[in-house]
Amino acid sequence: MLFLCALALVVFSPTVTRAQGRIEGQVLNGTTNQPAADQEVRLLSPRGGMQQVGKASTDASGRFAFTGSQIDPSSFYLLETTFEGVRYHEPVQFGSAGSATVGITVYDSTPTEPELRVHLLRILVELEGAKARVREEYEVQNASQPPRAFANPNGTFRFKLPSGARPPNVSVTGLMNMQLPQTPVAGKSPGEFSIGYALKPGRTTLTVDYEADYSAAKLLVGERVPYPIDHAELYIFPSTIAVDSPLFKPAGVDSKNSIQKLEADNLPGGASVEARLSGEAAVSPRSESGGAQHGEQAEEGQQEAPAGQGAEVKVVPDSMTRLAVPILACFLLVFLWALGVRVAKEWGRVKRRGAASVTGQAGRKRLSAKAERLLNSLADLDELFAAGKIVEKDYWKERLELKARLVENLKKGASLPLESYAGRRAPQ
Repeated sequence: MLFLCALALVVFSPTVTRAQGRIEGQVLNGTTNQPAADQEVRLLSPRGGMQQVGKASTDASGRFAFTGSQIDPSSFYLLETTFEGVRYHEPVQFGSAGSATVGITVYDSTPTEPELRVHLLRILVELEGAKARVREEYEVQNASQPPRAFANPNGTFRFKLPSGARPPNVSVTGLMNMQLPQTPVAGKSPGEFSIGYALKPGRTTLTVDYEADYSAAKLLVGERVPYPIDHAELYIFPSTIAVDSPLFKPAGVDSKNSIQKLEADNLPGGASVEARLSGEAAVSPRSESGGAQHGEQAEEGQQEAPAGQGAEVKVVPDSMTRLAVPILACFLLVFLWALGVRVAKEWGRVKRRGAASVTGQAGRKRLSAKAERLLNSLADLDELFAAGKIVEKDYWKERLELKARLVENLKKGASLPLESYAGRRAPQ
């Protein structure tokens, strides 16, 4: 009887097998509005660093399909195809039935520079001690008609930095906001650079980071690009810095973070977008008395209190410290605990006295806390996936998004006070 019951359970219970998915789609040439035939399409999985798990070719109508046991609807995939030397990617989103339809648009490539223009230029400057940190963000518009991808091995986007600027770090914002590092190539003239990233039709966001010397309390910031600029924004920290520029006009001050904002509109191609800065920079946290060790102790007791300058923690000994050595030894642990509490309380009061001399530190702590939250989210996500509480498709999607946010968060660390203001005012 027990055998029959067990057999019935096996027969009538649903079979637990991994569902097989299906991915189909079409590759369309956005320049000619015609299907792209005989085009290789690769199926990538983020496991082990974007491994290829499948390959298909488009037919005469540009259609392709992936089927078989290698397709798991609970996993996350990317489709990749290379057309005329330019790579195109699209994420795969499965439906409830385990199938997905993905369209990939490619464009004819041209080595001839189209009508590029900078929709938005955002310059963020942080002056701290003897160092200047500058970030320039370009939203480049490729409005070629018919639409074509601008791909040239000799360089696509060109820019020129002011004298005194150190070698820049350049990146491009890719799929799912992932930062794609680029190698800047020096031009013939000093300060001239270019990158070879193909500029597809639409907008491409590029970021240029560099440092400069500010020991003389003077700095020429800005650049020259051969493209028209619709709108430019300049953010400077601290707000006490004097600005001399024929182009930029004052647009307000963020007194909380000590940042001033300036704007300029409708600049012609080749215009020199410059500003001369002078004045006393913010005090570098590394030069503050008290040291990093005291700062770490303060953060444990007062996470939201602004950091102070030149502050010393004066601990008043408890009456127990005057007792005899035997008694002190007995209460040593209690004393250390009480001392830690006292330091935390006193530190917050001392820091508030010197808060007027240093600005932007609260923003740094918020950035550190945000980075810690993102790391914790990644760890929690890994635990959920290991425990089988989240499907692989959602796991990889969320993990890539969290990683992109974390990379961007860490990258903005050097100029956080500027970003904290610019991010609120700028469209996303």
